Amino acid sequence: MPFNSMKFRHSWRPYQQRVLYALQQHLTDRRLHLVAAPGAGKTMLGLEVFRMLQKPALILSPTRIIRDQWIDRLKDFCETDHPRQLPWVSRSVHDPAVLTSITYQALHARFAEALGDEEPDGPETGKGPAKEDIHRFIQTLEQHRIEVLILDEAHHLRAEWWRALEKICAHFPDITLVALTATPPYDSGEQAWARYEQLCGPVDEEISVPELVKSGTLCPHQDFIRACDATVTEQKQIEMYDQRVMTTCQTLFQSEAFEQVIRSHAWLSQTSIESQTDIESEVIKAPEVAIAMLCFLKAKRCPGGGHLMQILDLTVGDIPEPGRHWWQVLIESVLFSDGFGRQGEHQPFIEQLRKQLQASELLHKRELSLERSARMERSLSLSASKVRACSDIHHLEYQHRGSGLRQAILTDYIRDEALISGMDTGEVNLGAWPVFETLALSSPVPEKLALLTGRLTILPVELFPSLQALLSPDQLNTEPLFPDSADQNSLYLNSLYIKVTAPLNQLTSAMTALLMAGDINVLVGTRSLLGEGWDAPALNSLILASSVGSFMLTNQMRGRAIRIDPQHPRKVSSIWHLVALNTRSDSGFSDLFSLSRRFDTFVGLSEKQVSIESGFNRMDANYLIAPLLAGKKPSVAENNRQMAQRFQQLDQIATRWHRALTIDSTGNRVTPSVKTARKPEIRGYILRHSLAYLSSQLAGAVLVALSYVFSFPAVWKSILLFISLAVGGALLYKLPKTVKTIRVLCRYLPVDGALIQIGNALKDSLCQAGWINTPVMQLKVRTAEMPDGQFYLCLTGGTFYDASLFADCLAEILAPVESPRYLIVRSGQFMGLERDDYHAVPLKFATKKETAEIFCRNWNKHVCPSGLIYTRSAEGRKALLKARGKAFSSLFREEVKKQDRWI
Repeated sequence: MPFNSMKFRHSWRPYQQRVLYALQQHLTDRRLHLVAAPGAGKTMLGLEVFRMLQKPALILSPTRIIRDQWIDRLKDFCETDHPRQLPWVSRSVHDPAVLTSITYQALHARFAEALGDEEPDGPETGKGPAKEDIHRFIQTLEQHRIEVLILDEAHHLRAEWWRALEKICAHFPDITLVALTATPPYDSGEQAWARYEQLCGPVDEEISVPELVKSGTLCPHQDFIRACDATVTEQKQIEMYDQRVMTTCQTLFQSEAFEQVIRSHAWLSQTSIESQTDIESEVIKAPEVAIAMLCFLKAKRCPGGGHLMQILDLTVGDIPEPGRHWWQVLIESVLFSDGFGRQGEHQPFIEQLRKQLQASELLHKRELSLERSARMERSLSLSASKVRACSDIHHLEYQHRGSGLRQAILTDYIRDEALISGMDTGEVNLGAWPVFETLALSSPVPEKLALLTGRLTILPVELFPSLQALLSPDQLNTEPLFPDSADQNSLYLNSLYIKVTAPLNQLTSAMTALLMAGDINVLVGTRSLLGEGWDAPALNSLILASSVGSFMLTNQMRGRAIRIDPQHPRKVSSIWHLVALNTRSDSGFSDLFSLSRRFDTFVGLSEKQVSIESGFNRMDANYLIAPLLAGKKPSVAENNRQMAQRFQQLDQIATRWHRALTIDSTGNRVTPSVKTARKPEIRGYILRHSLAYLSSQLAGAVLVALSYVFSFPAVWKSILLFISLAVGGALLYKLPKTVKTIRVLCRYLPVDGALIQIGNALKDSLCQAGWINTPVMQLKVRTAEMPDGQFYLCLTGGTFYDASLFADCLAEILAPVESPRYLIVRSGQFMGLERDDYHAVPLKFATKKETAEIFCRNWNKHVCPSGLIYTRSAEGRKALLKARGKAFSSLFREEVKKQDRWI
């Protein structure tokens, strides 16, 4: 066995040592899930885990390059310059060794004899292994006694692979699974994330980008936003769509037939369902439908729906206005649910409505597009106006950086149809060729532009000799861009550039070398080729001309620009995001909302304060989101002016990073937290009752004092003395309660007092349930008020897993109630009115009654006396309906968001 001869030959960095120090604790469930930013040394950490476990391991990687890197990095652990020749190392699934490194594709190729070392390269894209493959794989693991599975870049796994590996882990309950990734699918659907987490386990540790910037492994950087107006064609398409939606809603609102359909619903008629309990059972499955009907009836000022509001514990003032969302819910229900008599007298009207919606292009199969249109959103995300925006950014960057500019522009598509056909195809959507052509015709350095994609590569003619020196001449071919075109622009481009063909991997390496050397200043490409795994440390400017909003792909692309450059240790990178707007249309902001969601999944330097955090709010984009919230129109020109001014201060970014990273001497990691604008009603309830009690105590004390201060006739003195003694005795008797009340006030009187108490209740519950192993005395709930009046809360003093679990549960508590198994309910009166406040018991506790009771006890101890209700019972169903009704009402629009912050 090689383990005794292995030893890391360098010094571990602090963030790596932190992970290794907590390794045994994380492996208690035989799962290690490590999220590490590019440059954090995932491979070396994985090899150290292999060495420490001292068990035969199989490493699965998405590409052959990464597969080979695992073996090559053994040079840092073994005294050899040729680790591939070590007898205990293998790259073949047919002949595993103590350490075997293969690709996911190797398993997917059905274990054919021809596989050997020739498995396809590139990320795993198949449908997953067949059943016989899984069986053979299990036999292989048993035969060679593989006890450790290491999944590198685990985010590449598709659902079929998750299921296959779940079966393997179920067959080998003692197998240890190590999942390593830079970009976990945080923004995937709830079900997909649950399956991913079930396989890989919860995230145990995260080595974040700020940690690597602090250690000098990654460079300081900042995000910028370039806005552009949608083209005239795109604006007309969106405005026509909005008009169709408006006409449809107005027509239905005025239609007596549609009103009769709504009023015929079983929940409103009360004749089709015999009991209130039956109504409650139906409403709890689709409360949004009930709210949508109530919206319609309120807007029409129609009678009815009173018992439905009673079930949901709503008043007329709680019912929101019938905006697009509620029209979407209402019409979907009419079309596709059975509650509106679809098989009865209203069926002809419903069928006619379906045809009208299809004719208006608002309904395709079972997809209704009233609230949003995927087609319109895609039009904005790939807007042709973004091509010009790329050119504007290029000019701005070159003006500031000059010959030091190393820029990459990444797109989703090539869009070279016009180049292939030689014809003018009119307005072209965003793509690599349109961006390159626009830059080539306007750039101050056209001789330093190049394009690199999987099927199209373009190089300046004068750089061809430099390329020849890097490639084999017999594999290199060239041809003109426009062989037969006499167009003036085509002739100009033909004089400057040539098409180049060669083996793609060699061509990519050669073009990267020209960029690194400064022969190329700007490289236009596609994210599929350059978005992941491409390494060009000199890159200091990145334009994300991509419509993809996923966390994984965005972070992969951002990672290309933030690596340090040994040749330029003071490198500071700029990362540009594009957004297209139609400010004259209600649907013209979808690209902006998509961009804001993208910012939720990575951390960066705040423009509002000295901090590092996630979320679009940190960009302080005053001319984009803020006007929308105020009911005004965003300003494209003002935003671009603001971003250009900030870019001119690029030299200050490194200093600002340093200040943000060192503002708290105890800060050393990114911590999951919760951001909320809600001040829990519990605080008001506690303060009102506490102040009322203290007021009564104070009044008694004043009465005692007055009896001695003033002189009274003798006849009164004995009476007042008796009263004073009685009041004084009562005060002494209630002194413990008075002291306790004062202590409660001290806890709740700060604005964030109730939030801290909720956090303390959750912290103690997690520790008592055994889900957090860190001693409770080391843990602290931290809270702070943001400049915009919102609060953030987090748990410090424990591991990343502790903080992440705390944030997940806290978000469930503070968010509007959806459908939890247990509710915390506080009943009370205010100004003579009965009222209930509801909070969800986090799912982690709600799976068992015992753990739900642990949470309830700590809630009663730290927060206020409340009851625990099981929502799957008849009584609990009523409480859940009321809680969900409040959540859907206009009074509950505050957003509770997970946020990562440098703490």
